[in-house]
This record gives sequence, structure tokens and C-alpha cells, in this order.
Amino acid sequence: MPASIRNGLFPAFFVLGAFFWYGNAPIAGAAGASLYLAPSSGTFTVGSTFTVSLYSNTGGQSVNAIEANLSFPPEKLQVVSPTAGRSLIEIWTAQPTFSNTLGTLKFQGAVPSPGINTESGLISTVTFRVKDVGTSIVRILDSSRVLLNDGRGTNILSQKADGLYTLGLPPPAGPIVVSPTNPDQETWYATQSVVFRWDPGLGSEGYSYVLNELPVDDPDEISEGNRTAVSYRDLRDGVYYFHIKRLRDGIWGGVTHYKVQVDNIPPAAFSPRFSPGDYTSNPRPIIEFSTTDSVSGIDHYEIKLIPLDPPKAVAAEEIESTPFFVEATSPYSINLGVGRYETVVRAYDRAGNYYQATARLSIVQRLFEFIGGKGLRLGGVYVLGWPYVWIIGGFLFVILLYFAKVVWSWHRQVEEKLTRGASAHPDIWKKLSFLKTKRSEYGSSGGKSAAVVVAFLLFSALWFSTAQAQGIGGRTGLAVEPPVVTLFPETLSNDEIFYIGGRAGAPDATVLVYLQDEEQGTTFSHEVKTDKTGSWFYSLPQFLNASKYVVWTQLKIGEELSPPSPRLDLLIAPTAIQFGKDRLSFQDFYFILTLLLGIALVGVVSFIVYHSYHVRKKSRHFMDQVREAEESIKRGFLLLRHDIEAELAFIHKAKLGKQFSEEERIREEKLLRDLEAVSKYVDREIWELEKSQRNAV
Repeated sequence: MPASIRNGLFPAFFVLGAFFWYGNAPIAGAAGASLYLAPSSGTFTVGSTFTVSLYSNTGGQSVNAIEANLSFPPEKLQVVSPTAGRSLIEIWTAQPTFSNTLGTLKFQGAVPSPGINTESGLISTVTFRVKDVGTSIVRILDSSRVLLNDGRGTNILSQKADGLYTLGLPPPAGPIVVSPTNPDQETWYATQSVVFRWDPGLGSEGYSYVLNELPVDDPDEISEGNRTAVSYRDLRDGVYYFHIKRLRDGIWGGVTHYKVQVDNIPPAAFSPRFSPGDYTSNPRPIIEFSTTDSVSGIDHYEIKLIPLDPPKAVAAEEIESTPFFVEATSPYSINLGVGRYETVVRAYDRAGNYYQATARLSIVQRLFEFIGGKGLRLGGVYVLGWPYVWIIGGFLFVILLYFAKVVWSWHRQVEEKLTRGASAHPDIWKKLSFLKTKRSEYGSSGGKSAAVVVAFLLFSALWFSTAQAQGIGGRTGLAVEPPVVTLFPETLSNDEIFYIGGRAGAPDATVLVYLQDEEQGTTFSHEVKTDKTGSWFYSLPQFLNASKYVVWTQLKIGEELSPPSPRLDLLIAPTAIQFGKDRLSFQDFYFILTLLLGIALVGVVSFIVYHSYHVRKKSRHFMDQVREAEESIKRGFLLLRHDIEAELAFIHKAKLGKQFSEEERIREEKLLRDLEAVSKYVDREIWELEKSQRNAV
């Protein structure tokens, strides 16, 4: 092997090893290298080919190894002619490869020492064929590297410039085609019927055309006649191409291609999400929403927050000045006042279809807030004056005093029983009396006396909760007249603001909103203007009474009125207590009631827990005294039985020596009866003691 080749291969293999031993971060102070494509942009037609070259700028430094990894969309581009013939790479450490299935290209090679320093060094050239229309990006991946000739293989790649290419259909070679239903070939349309028209031309003898999913196709040479328009119905969602050519003087001409994009399905269903939650005191919650569209893709989102509370919570001018829908991106955040809001989010695809999702959001105040000389604010809405605070506080104080008295009396009873001792216990007193009576007869000594009481304490809690079932939904449509309603609550309570909205076929027109109370028979009408797009929205400035309503609309343009829209049913549920013009919702009423009961409960619980602890402690002490008394009584009965048995033995012994008198016989019978009674007491006490010991074990 010649020395020059050996001298070139050695540093090349050294650089190859650097790919595996050194990191990708450039060293501090080193100028960065770059990889870029030329041309970086361009417009090409389906079926044609174009060439892209990959270059490297070493940034004024010498590099001796390059690894370039590229990706391209395989559904739009196809590699037809890769070449690594003329390249700055002298030694390919890995053979250049490509995959039209995965859409990848890979180049890896080295330059012998001292390396190469260049501003536009060609690495390779690739020829692509255009398969489909659209936008195509050829990317230089992050795994690409340019290694410095510094003995350590430092990666100095700092910039990458991708290529962006526009891919379109070939220019018309046949009749000029237009589509009144799909006028823009790059726009998606929500229509399943497509109409094509073309110029008749001079001397036309017929046309051949076909609609399919191939970007470039040649219709057959069978004439479809001389008509200059055709329509296709019930097309499935997707991208279609219309191909047509003209027959003139017995010769078929060139082909014109026309693209149409159809998407009639709205985006996938979704629900807005709230952080930290849909019931929060945070005045600036975060609203998150996302979905997908499998055909044309998501274009944008729109959001609308509809206040459901009266103007005291949300200013009326805010309601009037808020846009009907505003374009938004997720996550979305806006500063909100205290109140309830219907959150409506629409996800639009690129064809204009949309899915509408609704969710209820409540912004509440913290539980308590002291307001100077006015009183106590509850829930951030109601202010309880100080006189009422003192009245309610006094009422709670009286209740607490009553419970305190009851628990204190229980405590005193236990202490009194402890003071009197175990002799106060009925069972102990009965046994002790029997023992004393027999002791006086037989001269035995008894045991200690004791008394017993068991303390009792019960604890009860009150729990109250309320819930509301609410929901809004529905699919919407678009019509000119009468107005179409797209925003309408299925149910409302009589402490929530009524709202309605939709679209009309005329801008700056008047929409008449009618509400008829079915129970009272009265009808109310309200007017609202449509905006430049025909959208309209109206919210009633006051509450509706609890009843069943029928709602319909009409569009007024000048002096002309449209037919009434379909009637909508609305139920206003009685979920609020009305005091004149003021309303207190059941939810707030329950909150205040629960709050008051909670305060009372906390006080009572604290008192009862304290005294119950001491009652139990003293009761255990009292029971210990009772057990000691039982032991003493048991010993007294044992002693008494021993005395009776001794006297019986003496009588039996005396009976052997003489004849018993009637009085001695009666005395013997009484001793036997007493012995039997005392034995029962002793046996029962021993059994109960053994049982308690077994239970203790």
C-alpha cells in the first residue's frame, strides 16, 4: 500500500473512532459550523423531479468528519437519484443510504488530516420526484454532526437550514377548469357535492374526464360528450383530482388537473378543562381545550364566556362589549369577576366545520371577609350586618350553653358516684346488705363496699349537601332565514341569566327574540342586532320567574319579517328563594345554614370531647372500685359459708350423742337453707370472675 494512502487512512480511522467516544456539544469559544440545503425553496409540479444539494460551512475551522441525517415526507417526495460522486468526503465510513418508505437519508464520512476548511463544501446531491401536492419540508435532523480536527472529535455543528418546497399540479394543458363549489384548489370545503366547468374552446369534438384520488392521471380516450360541466355528489371526505382533456380534429390534447378537498365531518368531541377546577376562588382560571380532526386538521379555536349572574356580579357594559366569540389558543386565561359562566369552546377545522363544547365555570369568593363597620361578608356575595351577626351569635351561644350544661351534669354525676363510692351501686348494695344480715347471725366479717356507674355520651353530626344538574349541548346549523339558534340553555334556575345566540343570513339586521310564559300566558319580545358576519347574541338583564317558557325568533330586515324559527322549550327551575326583588339561591341558603350549624357543631364537639374524655377516665376508675368491692364481698361470702359449714358440723356431731329437739331440727334446716343461698352467691361470683379473666385474655 502506498505511503500516501496509509498516511491518509490512519487519521480517517481515528476520526471514525471519535464518532463513538465524544459528545455533541461544541467547545467554548469555537465558531459553529452549519449544514444547509440548496436550493432552500422552490415550486415544483407533481410528476416532475428536482435536485437538492447538501452543503457544509465549517465556520473557518478545519473539520475531518461529517455525519448528516435528513428526513423528507415519503407521501409527497421520492428519492430517484442519490449521488455521492462529487463530494468533500474522501472516505465514506458508512455507505450513504436512503429509504423511500421511512423518508430518510444518511451520509457519514471523513476527510484525512489536516481536514477541510470551506464555506460551501458539497456533501452530496439528491434528486427527488414529486408524488403529491402540498408543502414539503426536507429536514436536517438533530443527530447530524460536524467534528472538529482537534484530536478530540468536538462537534461544532450549531446551525441547520432546512428546505421548504411547494408542490403543485402541472399547468393546464387542456381546457381551463373552474369549480363554483370549490373555487380555491388549496382550500378545504365542507360540501359533498362538487361542480366542475370548463371553457368550450373552438372546434371541440368531445371531452374525456375522470375524478379520482391520483394527483396526475390521463383519462381514457373515450369521449364523454360535448357538455361543458359535470357534478359529483355524495363524495366521501378526502382529496380528489379532476382530470380532463379535449378531442379536436380527431386528436386528444393535453390534460388539465384540478384539485378539490372535501371535509364534511366536524372535529372530534372534547370538553374544556379548568385549572385549578371548575369551582374556584381563583379569579384568573386556566381553560384548556384540545381536539383533533382526521381529515383537514384543526384550524383554530374560538371561545365565549357567557355570564349567568346578574349585573351586580358582572357589569352590564362588559356583557354588551364582549365579542360573541374570540379566537383563542389553549391554555386560555382571562380575569373574571365573581359569578357563574357558561364556557363555550368551538374547534374549527380547515373546512369551516366546528364542534361546540360547553362547560360550567364558577368563580366564588373565600368563605369569610370582614368589612369594617358593615358586617361579615359570606361567600363573597352577601353581607350580614353586625346586628344580625350578634343575634345569630347569641342564639348559638345559648345552644352551646344548653349542651354544655347537659354534658357538665353528666360529668358531675360521675364525680358524685366516685365520691359516694362503690356502695352506691345497686348490685353491690344488695349483696352487701345480705352479707351484713348473715354476718350478724353467724359472726363473720364482710369486705369492703363499693358503688358503680357507667357514663354515657353520644355524638351526632349534621351533614347537608346540594347539587345541581346542568348541561348545555346541541348541534347547530347555518341558514339565512329564519335565524338559527346555536346557543341555548337546556335548563336554567331562577337565579341564572337567560341567554340565546346564533346566526342569521343577513348582517346588521334585527333578530326578534320571543319568550312566552306557558303558565301565565304572557309573551315578552326583545331585539338584538346581528354583526357583520350575521352572528347575534342576547342575554336577559334580569332573572326569569320559575315557570315553563317557549322561545322562538324572527329575522327582521327593513320592514320584512322572516317566518318564526322552530320553538324551543325552556324550563326555569325554582332554585332560589325570592324576597321582593332580592333572591337568595338555595345553594347560598344551604351554605349559610350549613355554616351556622357547622359553627355550633364545632363548639359542641369540642366541649363534649373534653368532658367525655374525663367521664370515661373517671368511669374506669369507678369500675375498678366496683371490682375491688366484688372481690371483698366474695371473700366475705366464703368466710360466711365456712362459718355455716362449721356450725352444721358441730350440730351433726352433737346429733350423734343425743336426740334432737324440735328447735334444734328447725335450726339445722335454716342453716342448710342459708348454706345453699351463700353457696349460690359464691359459685356465681367465682364463675363471673373466671369469665371476666377469660375475656380479658
